[in-house]
Amino acid sequence: MSHVDQAPARVAVPDAAPRQEGLSAGLRAAVRAIASTLFTTEAGVPEGDRLDWLCDDLDDFLGRSGPRARGLLRLCVTAITWLGPLHARRLGPFHALDPATQTLALERMEQGPLGLAVFGAKTLLCIVWYEHPAVARAAGYDGRCLR
Repeated sequence: MSHVDQAPARVAVPDAAPRQEGLSAGLRAAVRAIASTLFTTEAGVPEGDRLDWLCDDLDDFLGRSGPRARGLLRLCVTAITWLGPLHARRLGPFHALDPATQTLALERMEQGPLGLAVFGAKTLLCIVWYEHPAVARAAGYDGRCLR
């Protein structure tokens, strides 16, 4: 029997990686404020249960991600929390601003040298937000191929 005919060695793969802390209470509050600003539409501010779902799903995702992903999101959210208000000429944390000032802060920060922090947080939040079944249905996605 040649080496080509031999079955590959079996490697034990754990069912799931050990779960780490995804979102601390402070990070959850900051993410919720940023998400509320990002996903407000003409119809209004997203409902609380929808933001709760986003935070829970993001917590699970980050809890199963590596330390690099968790650290990068924390860095992005921390930058938005404390430096975002300065872009709107305000002091204090992002979540303490009124909604219009939060929007202004994000828009200005996104256009400046710290735009990468907004881009990083926005990217991950959008991925999680748009995977929700209700959002997919509202966007006309039925889960099937176009053909």
